[in-house]
Amino acid sequence: MTTSLHHLRVFTAATATATSTASSSLRRVRPREAAFIPLAATTGCSFPSSRFALFANSRSTRSTFGDGRRALCAALSADDDRERENDAEGNNEEQYYEGMYGRWSVSKADEIEVWSYRVALSLACAGASGVVLGGFTGNEDIVNPSYFAGASGLGVALVLVHMYVTPIKRVMQALYAVGFIGSVGIAASYDGGSLLDFVVEHRSAVWLIGPLFAAFTGLAFKEGACYGKPEAFFLFLMTPIMCLGHLTGLASGEVETFFVATWMLGFLVFAGRKYTQAVKDDIGDKSVFTFRGLKTDEERRDYLEKQGKDLSLMDAM
Repeated sequence: MTTSLHHLRVFTAATATATSTASSSLRRVRPREAAFIPLAATTGCSFPSSRFALFANSRSTRSTFGDGRRALCAALSADDDRERENDAEGNNEEQYYEGMYGRWSVSKADEIEVWSYRVALSLACAGASGVVLGGFTGNEDIVNPSYFAGASGLGVALVLVHMYVTPIKRVMQALYAVGFIGSVGIAASYDGGSLLDFVVEHRSAVWLIGPLFAAFTGLAFKEGACYGKPEAFFLFLMTPIMCLGHLTGLASGEVETFFVATWMLGFLVFAGRKYTQAVKDDIGDKSVFTFRGLKTDEERRDYLEKQGKDLSLMDAM
């Protein structure tokens, strides 16, 4: 709307200039007819009478209104250039968000960390897909490499994930470490086939690899609780059901197959939809991490004062 009004003002000024310059040629034109001349000169419309046709075709009139049109076009073009420059500058401006402890923005390092987290989840999903595919097709050669590739991706994701409550994150990482070590132990000591074969034949092996899946369950809960993702809540519920169903023997072979297939489908949706999420959402409130990263009360007080925040927030840590 603002741009249109500005163009209209430029248009009116240029037309007025052209009309003023041609005033000497309009003395023999009736006032009622003269009102059409600026419109015809700028839009190319024909005049309503033969006298106007003679006037419009005169050399001086064509020159006068031609200059007016050129001035108008030049003004509009210059204005459009300025708007494009302003838009480009606006796009380069850093966007800030208001957090609990102050304003924050997304840095290039933040973007790299978030995308690395998403790629790590994709690697975990790809590894799980390889295990499931190997189990269903009987191709045991791809099971162990796929499992440990996926487990490695999950480990990276647990390092990069942003969580406000650090102790919970540390518990998840500890569970992952226990499960990963248990998986390595099975793979290193079992010569009768893949790790999947051992777990299928020995239900109690879930105790060795289960902590890794418990860590994944925690990650799924975090994603579901923070972003309301239904596929994350599904994984949060299905993962322990799948593991406990096998451990207790309550799930038959057909039921276990159904559990694994639906779990894998949910994982695919979960990993894929992470790429549709805004980067700032995966970061969370960066001011919380910044504030909690300060070492002393004096640093925290200075930070809050610079951000214009209430010092009582120091007690909310």
